Amino acid sequence: MPGWDLKPQGISHVLKTTGDTASDLEKYAKAFGKHLTSAATSAGTISAEGGGEGGEKPGGGLVALALSQYAERASKDLQYVAARAGKSLQGAVDATTAYLNGDQEMAAEAQRKALAEPKLDMPGVGKS
Repeated sequence: MPGWDLKPQGISHVLKTTGDTASDLEKYAKAFGKHLTSAATSAGTISAEGGGEGGEKPGGGLVALALSQYAERASKDLQYVAARAGKSLQGAVDATTAYLNGDQEMAAEAQRKALAEPKLDMPGVGKS
């Protein structure tokens, strides 16, 4: 590939820094889920009755339902971002390795593959 001027040490540093940051996504996603669950639990319900059986609070309401639906969509987005980041990082590694080994055609192919949409395996999505 004409125009490529790669510096392996710089690439290694960028990949490590980016990989470290991307690995934090899992922590943030778990915290996000815990906070949404807490918010849904704390939201309470609207009910004409004084509570459920034995005086307990009902399990959810409109706010809890809305948060649940939001969490479902947001979790898919977070999974996509994580998959996209992983695919991009692996593509950069593959392309750089091929380039440094002198195979510029393979480097270009690795770069093209990294740009493709990641495939996510999410149970229940896209099934009727």
